[in-house]
Amino acid sequence: MQAGADGGQAWLHVAETVAAAPPDGSDVGEIIRWYRQREGLTQQDAAELLNTTQSRLSKLEKGSQALRDVVELRHIAAKLGIPPERLGILPDNSRDAIARPGAESLEPGPVRQSQERWREVRKVLNANRALLGDLAAELYPQEERVAGTTVLAGPGWVPDAPVDLADVEMTWLAESPTPTITGKVDEAAAARAVRASGEPYDRYSRTLRDLARPKLLDNRASYRLLSADWSGGRGRFGFNYTSYFDVLDVCEAVGHEFADAWQRRGRKRPSPADLPLRRLIEDPFDLKARPMLPSVNTLTIRRDPIDGHRMYLHRRNAGAVAAAGGMFHVVPAGAFQPAALAPAHQANDFSFWRNIQREYSEEFLGNAEHDGNSVDPIDYLAEEPFASFERARVAGDFRVSALALVLEPLTLWVELLTVAVIEASVFDALFRDMVAVNEEGAAVSTDADKPAVGIPFTSESRERLRGEPLSPIARACIELAWCHRSELLGR
Repeated sequence: MQAGADGGQAWLHVAETVAAAPPDGSDVGEIIRWYRQREGLTQQDAAELLNTTQSRLSKLEKGSQALRDVVELRHIAAKLGIPPERLGILPDNSRDAIARPGAESLEPGPVRQSQERWREVRKVLNANRALLGDLAAELYPQEERVAGTTVLAGPGWVPDAPVDLADVEMTWLAESPTPTITGKVDEAAAARAVRASGEPYDRYSRTLRDLARPKLLDNRASYRLLSADWSGGRGRFGFNYTSYFDVLDVCEAVGHEFADAWQRRGRKRPSPADLPLRRLIEDPFDLKARPMLPSVNTLTIRRDPIDGHRMYLHRRNAGAVAAAGGMFHVVPAGAFQPAALAPAHQANDFSFWRNIQREYSEEFLGNAEHDGNSVDPIDYLAEEPFASFERARVAGDFRVSALALVLEPLTLWVELLTVAVIEASVFDALFRDMVAVNEEGAAVSTDADKPAVGIPFTSESRERLRGEPLSPIARACIELAWCHRSELLGR
């Protein structure tokens, strides 16, 4: 057993994917369909992309037509962003395969140097996000940080006590002011690489897509936060539209800039003079100056007064997610956005609670992301597992409270912190099929043989987690939940 952060034996264990045999490609149709839907493609769109017919693609997805041609499997994997090993084939490392724009095979020169440097910084960013977040917080006054944490909070962003999600009011604002700070500003240029053509990339998301694309990278319509208020023991939030990439283009560029400067200064905290994009964001709490998309982060607590309460974390896979990779994070968590592109979803999913439910479905139960092309909105009162979640909430056995609105210090991404307290017997029924590994990461637990067992919600765990690569957001969720534990867990 390897040593833990405190020098003793490891006390936290990250789940690993275990299978009886290597992938054999027998489920190739299901895999193709899942990744096609993740990309937001109809069968006809995907057929054109793959240079085949919609009829043949339909048969492949249904499994009524076998596909064993390795060349075509590689072609499909490349076009739909499927890891080759998921189709039962090895990655293609031949010279022909890597001789493409943006690859290491580029001729020596400014383009290759720019792209190699960008990839290096991206790796540094993903490997050190927790540390870099703590260092970035030091650039801001102490009064702008939530006590006991490194996350930032604007005036009135932290309520005096947890607010039941039923007391959070959502309004749709008729107008959405044009942001003055976007990912295309000159100050963000240093966080973007140069294309194979010699022209610089104009957006961070496009650089990421071409040079280090994670498995989950989807530019979906999202809800832009424009106003927030916690007065009177209630929450009031105003929204309009933005897109996931519009937000990522600023926030990940801010983090990339910090990681680059940190490395150049010999792994010492950079000064504001080294960070032109961060300096441009004079008031990080101004919801209208730049596109702000809340990520909804939920600390899940299994309430068990007899055997002890437990909380749940997972390690986010930096190769799978575009943001917050490589850290221990609360689970579930996800950007506030509709389940799919059809307009009916945009009104139906305009709810923090429904967003949280979808994340539980995906991250606890391993269900595919609800991001396909379905025209009909999700029926949260009839479809499972949502109907069971709703019944438990109405019965008072699945209580969700908002703790604060904050900024993650490294990327300045706006985050809603929530906590869900679920009665032990109800938790066990709802999540009897809980997965140890999902598309975004792997469960972290104190029992190597039981990866989904979680972590005791105790003062000892709270202290020991200080030495782990815990995301600033996860640490803030735990600290605030601990501060309010009597109110949250007492009945």
